Amino acid sequence: MEQIENKGLTVETHCRSGFCGMCRVRLLKGQVAYDETPVAFVKEGEVLVCCAKAKTDVTLEI
Repeated sequence: MEQIENKGLTVETHCRSGFCGMCRVRLLKGQVAYDETPVAFVKEGEVLVCCAKAKTDVTLEI
């Protein structure tokens, strides 16, 4: 989330911990990981930017 905000972009979020799912965006390319499994449901090809960490360069649809 910080990297997105540092680029001047905004994503709606409420909890910043993977609980609400409000920050869900499409992952178009790359891989992410989570320190802890988010509570909010995440489908294949989606990512919660509030708590995901990029493992590779990623492309997101915001």
